[in-house]
Amino acid sequence: MNPIKKEDLPSGLLHSAFDRAHVVFWNDMHFQQFSNETSAIGTYALRACSVVLVASQVGAVLAHIAPLGDEYVRRMMDRFNSLYQPRAVSHFGAERHPWVVIGLMHTGDGDAYTEALPDMNLIINERLMAMGLQPSSSDYKFKLRLAQDSPQFPGKGTVLVDAKNGLLKIYVEDQLVHSS
Repeated sequence: MNPIKKEDLPSGLLHSAFDRAHVVFWNDMHFQQFSNETSAIGTYALRACSVVLVASQVGAVLAHIAPLGDEYVRRMMDRFNSLYQPRAVSHFGAERHPWVVIGLMHTGDGDAYTEALPDMNLIINERLMAMGLQPSSSDYKFKLRLAQDSPQFPGKGTVLVDAKNGLLKIYVEDQLVHSS
């Protein structure tokens, strides 16, 4: 199912769910209809990338978008739309809420962080609105860390959408950010 090996993943929830998850590689996207065999979808190795997803208890579309320029982000969002639109009613119904996970960079001033790529987030939100999706006013953020300063911890750089037992849970770096 996964071209990615379990040992490639950091320890944590995505690693634990590997046998029942589709793992989306850097710079790719996937639609996953949830079943008993595949009840999760996730990604890993987030640095300056963003994750865009729409999820329900039935399925999810997840994109791991690298910061390769404005036109590239627009093309990736067009691909995201082509995965989402055919399933908008059948898989997402009234649950048409997108989640966007963006990186934050240290400003060099104490504990202050700022969006790593604000133009990228703006393009993503514009494209979501064009798809009829209302971008979240409280995107989920994770802190980008320099490699030499980056602590290791379970779930580092991961996003997991887990629909095990029909309950939808979304995790960013193993922190629960949504449950329904």
